[in-house]
Amino acid sequence: MRWSSVVKKSLLLLVLVSIALAYGQRDILSAAVQTNPYKGDALSVARGELLWTLHCVSCHGPEAVGDGPASAGLPKRPKDLTMIAPAPVFPDGIVAYRISQGKNTMPAWQDVLRTEQIWDLVSFIRSKSRR
Repeated sequence: MRWSSVVKKSLLLLVLVSIALAYGQRDILSAAVQTNPYKGDALSVARGELLWTLHCVSCHGPEAVGDGPASAGLPKRPKDLTMIAPAPVFPDGIVAYRISQGKNTMPAWQDVLRTEQIWDLVSFIRSKSRR
């Protein structure tokens, strides 16, 4: 049985809605449908790399594999961001949401970075993808 792209996307959206409602997180559901306005933009990747070097490399490492010098002092090693599933499995909006809001030992960057800068970081992270 071959499923159409519309059916696949509809099922994915249904799963995301169910998960978000189950945890009462409407914000993450909203983030899941956001798309990177700079996707595929080489300048965005370059800007993201500069931001990465300033703010992220200490924990996540230069190649985004979670091996930065500060990672040794953390209770849990940062995730290997090169292995994040591509959209639509793991939407860019969720990556941006995690950068903005933080989670566990990951700090929230919403008060430090502008929205455009967060999307530039998403572009850089996606450029490192090994998937």
